Amino acid sequence: MSLLEFQRALCDMTLDVAFAATVLRNGAAALQGYGLTGIEENRLVAVVSQRGMSVNCTLARANRFAPIADAFPLTCSLLKSRLRGLLDELWSVHRPGNYQLAGEAHAFAAFLQEKLSRREFDHEYAAEVFRYECAAWDLIQTLPRSASAAPLEPVTEQSTAVRFTHDPRILVACLERDQPPPRGLPPGDYSVRLRLSGDTLDVDLED
Repeated sequence: MSLLEFQRALCDMTLDVAFAATVLRNGAAALQGYGLTGIEENRLVAVVSQRGMSVNCTLARANRFAPIADAFPLTCSLLKSRLRGLLDELWSVHRPGNYQLAGEAHAFAAFLQEKLSRREFDHEYAAEVFRYECAAWDLIQTLPRSASAAPLEPVTEQSTAVRFTHDPRILVACLERDQPPPRGLPPGDYSVRLRLSGDTLDVDLED
């Protein structure tokens, strides 16, 4: 029995809903890319046919999505109507590198940045909202190092500026309430300053 190949196929079915559906629809023919015996193929077909398999897939997707939602909540809210399709596309090519599912936020950020660079998005606010959250996320990544500092060590402040082409007070306020911002906001030039002091992130609209 090729245990590693069996485990790889089972993991792929759990992480990739489209692949699991293909195995369910086509049976052992969908597993030809793995070095499996006939017995192993039949076992995997039986597994994917069980009702519990959909639960496994759902849990895997939820666990993979959690760090993405934590890092980019406003972007996820903004792209809510097409987020499922984006995640399906990402996860069809990106495989977790560890059992803790670390790296999902990085993979999502690289994936979305590539789409924005290629102008594959037609949403008028996507680029600036995503840019804002990337800047905040980059600052927050320094928290583990700051948290390990000696208690008496002075707290250092880090900051960065982000440009918006639409009023961030409207965009951010709507998305924080998980509401779509109004379309067709007048263009402008806005600068937002993000300041991280200790574990506190402050946001200020600059003049």
